[in-house]
Order: sequence, then structure tokens, then C-alpha cells
Amino acid sequence: MNYPSFVKYFPSFLSLVFCIHISTAQQHETISTIHYKVKVIDDLKNQNLDNSIKNRITAINKASQLIECRLQFNSKESVFYQVEKMALDTDPYYNMASIFIRGLYYTSTQDSVKILNKNFSGINFNILMPFNKESWKIMNETKQIGDFTCYKAASLNSNITAWFTNKIPVSYGPNGLTGLPGLILEATINRKLTFYASHIIIKDTSVKFIERPNSDKTIKEAEFLKMVGDKMADFFDKN
Repeated sequence: MNYPSFVKYFPSFLSLVFCIHISTAQQHETISTIHYKVKVIDDLKNQNLDNSIKNRITAINKASQLIECRLQFNSKESVFYQVEKMALDTDPYYNMASIFIRGLYYTSTQDSVKILNKNFSGINFNILMPFNKESWKIMNETKQIGDFTCYKAASLNSNITAWFTNKIPVSYGPNGLTGLPGLILEATINRKLTFYASHIIIKDTSVKFIERPNSDKTIKEAEFLKMVGDKMADFFDKN
């Protein structure tokens, strides 16, 4: 029997369709979103500071309460960023408070990659950060955050306390924190800066995919810190 000529290509066609289906399924893995708010803790009562300086610090701390961040993630990767608020772009206290949010963090647990995306001197950098930099000790202490029982953990190599839930078994958290056996819903850095989950959306259908950030230049963290240090030294030398 003579078959039409296209029939001999049919197995290859099926293979192509199958590969496209698998690729599309991977790209459309379910994404969840955590909304975080920020609180700056700074007790000025016993500090010997000029009142004008205290007033400025108080204004910055108050402005920090307007900061909102998002963590979007699936089982393989996540992105953490500050939500832009155009109405506050010209507020000097809000801009100062935003310095606490170092930039956009992209994490891939599949590739063991962590990137801090940041603008400096008019250049957009992808800074390669140490993956799972923090070593954690899980404490025998729990508290309820929303519907989730969370466990306390303390970093062994920096002043960070975190509360995570193993009911969401992904190793992500705010401001690039990783390395715990569950999602971090609250974290306090240097006893002054706290990120806390204000809203949790499991299976966020409004988010279709997670993107690795584009940049003008990719650089290691040590190189970036040296560049910033040299720039600051040059600034003070000239002024």
C-alpha cells in the first residue's frame, strides 16, 4: 500500500509535539506569591543624638511601613522584589527606607544559583551571591503566622532570626534568604529590620512565569563590593 509522503515524517512530528508539551508544562509550573511588609525597629530613647537627627530617623522608620515586597516561587526558582510605588518616588524618607531592600533577588534551587540584580553608577548588574550562605540552627520554638505553624531558626554566621513553615516545603524567603526546610514567613535582620508575610497566595494564577533578570554585566559579589568601596573612597577624596 502506498501512503502519502508526509506519513513517513509522522513519528518525528509526534516527538516534536511531545517535547513542546513537556517544555510548556515545565514553564507553566504553578507559582505562588507571598506579600511581605517591612518594619524597622530602632529605639532612639537612650541614644545621644541631636533631636533633628532623631526626627529624621523616626520619619525613615515610619516610611518603611509603606514598603511592600513580593516573593514569587515554584519548586525550582523564585524572585523577590520591592513593589514600585510611583506616588512615593519623590519622598526622601521612603527612598532612604528602601535602601534596606538591597535589590531584586533571583534564586534557582535547581541550578544552585542566587543573583542580586542591582543598579549602580548607571549600570545594571547581576551580582552572583553565595548560594545558601546562611547556616541555620532550628530552635525548639514555634508560633502561628496566619494558618501556618512556624518554627524558629537562627543563623550561625550572621545576626538573623527566621520563622519558617514546613507546610510549604521550599527553601526560599525574603531578601534572598534560603537554606531552611520550608518557606520563611518572617525574618529579622540585625534585630532592626523585620520582613513579615501579610498575604499568602498559593497557586497565584495571575503570575505565569518567573524570569531570570537581565543585566548589563554579571559580576561576583567580592568584585562588586570592591568596586563600590573604590567608588565611595574616590567620592570622599574629591569632597
